[in-house]
Amino acid sequence: MENSGHKDAKSKRRRSTRAASIAVENEHIPLSMSPRFKTMAPQMMVRWRNDPQAMLEEQFPSEGFEYMEVGPSPPAESAPSMYDSFEEPCSELSVQICSDTLRISLLEQMKVTSGRLKLFEDIEQKKILSTDVVDIFATATKVERNLSFLWAAYLRRWDLLEEFIDMGADVNFSDINGISALHLAAFSGCVKCTKFLVNCGVDVNLQTKCYTPLHCAAFGNSVEAAGVLLQHGASVDINTKRQHLTYNYEETLLHCAVRANAVDCVKLFIAHGADVNSVKSNGTNPIHLAADLGHAQCLNALLCAKDVDPNIRICIREKESTALHLAADAGNVECVALLLAKGADAKLKNHRGFTPLHLAARAASLECCEVLLRLGGADPNAEDYDERTTLHAGIGKSESAFDILENLIAWGANVNHQDVYGFTALHLAALDGLAQCVEMLIFHGADVTTKSKKGTSALNVITRKTPASLAMVTHKLDAAITLHHSQDTANREVELELDFRQLLHLSYPREISYLNTFVDEGQKEFLQHPLCSAFLYIKWGKIRKYYIGRLVFCFMFVLFLTLYVLTALAHNCYNSSKEMEEEIQEQELCQKQSILGNMLRNNPFVIEMQWWVLVAITILEIFRKLFGISGFSSFRHYVTQFENLIEWFVIVSVFVISYIYTHRTYTWQNHIGAFAVLLGWTNLMLMIGQLPVFGAYVAMYTKVQGEFAKLFMAYSCMLIGFTISFCVIFPSSSLFANPFMGFISVLVLMIGEQDLSLLTNDPDDKDPPFLLEISAQITFVLFLLFVTVILMNLLVGIAVHDIQALKVSAELSKLVRQTKLISYIESALFNGYLPCWLRRLLHNTALVSPQAYRVVLCVKPLNPGEKRLPRDILKAAYEVGRQRKHFGHTISARNSTATYFSYKNPMKMDTKLPDGKLMMENNNIRSGDSDCGFETESICTLTTKVEENAEKIEILTNEVKELKAILHQNHALIDQMMTLVSKNQHNSNHKSHHGKK
Repeated sequence: MENSGHKDAKSKRRRSTRAASIAVENEHIPLSMSPRFKTMAPQMMVRWRNDPQAMLEEQFPSEGFEYMEVGPSPPAESAPSMYDSFEEPCSELSVQICSDTLRISLLEQMKVTSGRLKLFEDIEQKKILSTDVVDIFATATKVERNLSFLWAAYLRRWDLLEEFIDMGADVNFSDINGISALHLAAFSGCVKCTKFLVNCGVDVNLQTKCYTPLHCAAFGNSVEAAGVLLQHGASVDINTKRQHLTYNYEETLLHCAVRANAVDCVKLFIAHGADVNSVKSNGTNPIHLAADLGHAQCLNALLCAKDVDPNIRICIREKESTALHLAADAGNVECVALLLAKGADAKLKNHRGFTPLHLAARAASLECCEVLLRLGGADPNAEDYDERTTLHAGIGKSESAFDILENLIAWGANVNHQDVYGFTALHLAALDGLAQCVEMLIFHGADVTTKSKKGTSALNVITRKTPASLAMVTHKLDAAITLHHSQDTANREVELELDFRQLLHLSYPREISYLNTFVDEGQKEFLQHPLCSAFLYIKWGKIRKYYIGRLVFCFMFVLFLTLYVLTALAHNCYNSSKEMEEEIQEQELCQKQSILGNMLRNNPFVIEMQWWVLVAITILEIFRKLFGISGFSSFRHYVTQFENLIEWFVIVSVFVISYIYTHRTYTWQNHIGAFAVLLGWTNLMLMIGQLPVFGAYVAMYTKVQGEFAKLFMAYSCMLIGFTISFCVIFPSSSLFANPFMGFISVLVLMIGEQDLSLLTNDPDDKDPPFLLEISAQITFVLFLLFVTVILMNLLVGIAVHDIQALKVSAELSKLVRQTKLISYIESALFNGYLPCWLRRLLHNTALVSPQAYRVVLCVKPLNPGEKRLPRDILKAAYEVGRQRKHFGHTISARNSTATYFSYKNPMKMDTKLPDGKLMMENNNIRSGDSDCGFETESICTLTTKVEENAEKIEILTNEVKELKAILHQNHALIDQMMTLVSKNQHNSNHKSHHGKK
């Protein structure tokens, strides 16, 4: 998609749209390019590279195929288009009258009237003199004379004008465009022609259609001719009368001079009283036109006029823009600087709320942005009416977009500002696939977890559009780990600082939300980064007391429910205490001579107190469940969670199985109570499974449970077949008295509980038919082989395989469960329903740091006594810090994907939870050893650029050295050749001398 920051098709100009970078991964290489496939012939390779589309069309013709209907495709992800095209206030920006248009117009009129073009040619080549006019034009038509009269004025042939008038040419003749000889003389700048025509009585303000002679002088930048017209009474207040279907393009004399960039004429007209601040019916002003056209000299002349207003606005319907807006939108940096120097306000907004900086950033003009920021004091965080800042406008595919964004950020632009739709600049850059801009924004602190109004996070878009940019997230996490030696002179031990501000400064007070977004967007491998793992470890130490308290409360709830069901329902103790003997059997507990039975039968208030305590706990549980709804994103999400459905069933069952309605219990309540107890303890098992210590085991159980369900559904038809067969073969057996009982018996037989008595005959009974006995044996053997042996071993094998796979990813799964659990608890604790005093208490007890932006943990990774973090996390963090110290502390916002480091290998974390000790930033951060944080990122970027330039200079130096070495070698070779030539010449001379002797 194209970013909404660009103009649409109606815009006056299009900016460069070259993509900043393209991310290509190895796995995207087609298999046909693999060496194990047969290589194509060279001719085909050349053809494929030159025109791959033609090759595909030849192999798979597009004619006759239809698209498959397999359901609707997902909607395209794009930012709302909010930047409409800037409507031009004038008909066009070009000059309406120029030399070519006048020349072509006269030639065409001569052709149309069947005139002789040879006359024009002879006049231009000066073959016709003043003495020849009478002879040559004696037979000419009146139209030929009048047009030739105009042609002579256009060519500055003042010597022919009087002769043409004598031959009958009309001195006030105007062509079809309303152009007279005085217009043409003024345009051509012929002072003699102008004076002659004025003396002949031509009106200096003649305006047959659109223009006066003074307008034409402005278009031709004829200062002297304009001066002559002004001396003879020409008015500077007459406007053009050029009409349009929609607008009346009435312009002043200064407009015409500015269009032609006639600087001298502009100064002349201003000196003669032309109004610089006049705004015509088309809504424009000469200052606007000069700024939009980029005519800096004309603009300077206009701004130097008396009482000029540099902030005058366009007034065309609801559109209001200043000259500074137009200059910035056109990228005219010189005009922008002039306007700012003359007092133009860089903070004014147009009809859409755009400041000039918005338009300069959208036009991809880096120079204009720098001038507006430096000279104009423009606000980089100014919002338009859609709440978009200049960073939003600067997102584009131009080559300078990267530098514009970096410049805006250096001047204080907020990288995490959201517009009215919830989009940040990072969203827009990722949607456009601008990998370099995405990396640069992340480098400068853009929050990848920010979500739009529709719930789309920036990380989600980056994962789909620019996945290679995720390397910058890893770089930022690496940058938060620094390794240095202790400043204590008595103990120079290695210290490791873990700066958690990268995780907390964008998500306070919900500290886990940053990591939770990684899980939600499928990037859970980031949790294995040492910084994330260390934070989860410390955060769990803070938050676990609340979850353990919840476990204890749920255990009490399920325990009292179990006691009530066992006493009041299972053994009818409540009915027995009320002496309802007709429904009580002798074997019931309360009828036996036991201490517990006698106590319950003689003291019914015990059971009643059990139920009232259970009700009290249930009411608290109801409040807890209602309060927990705030921890979910929506009510639909809440009701679709299996745990919530179980808990609400158990809560409702407490009131359903009560005796209070009729002062007795019923048998049907026993069934509800049995299921309630079962689900209550099952839910408690799932809650225990969310603890990091036991999570892996519960995950194994649920995984095997799911695989068994799928396997059972796949082979259920075979089990039903065996059930019916056994019911037919063993009709007298109580195990197969009916199909339902038979199916239960088959399930029991599956696990190996084989009852061979089915195949043996009772001596007292009559033997079954021989064939039926054979069928029973065959069926039983088939069941034994296909179900008990094969099917059950298959289930065991699948279970073992799944458990092994779970063990491989157990640590990552534990981190994921830990993150989700902490996220849920935080959502419940820090919503807005709690009183302020309770929230403050929770902030002090549940947060890693009650004060945001100030969390740095300083540990000693090589000290065996370091217990604040597990050894595996310390080791991994130490390796990251050591590598960064070895390769340098600086990271670059450009080309970061070249050093991508992934933490996909699972780490083993210790299950011990020692108390961590946090140290504040002002006590532990050392300026000499700390990495480039958010305060010094601009310095880091500058340092990186200096290093890159130093590398280029070094390469160039080496090339110069090589060239010098080659030149030295060539020089030595030439010396050797010259020596050899001189020796040969000397020898030849010596021989010739001896020969003469």
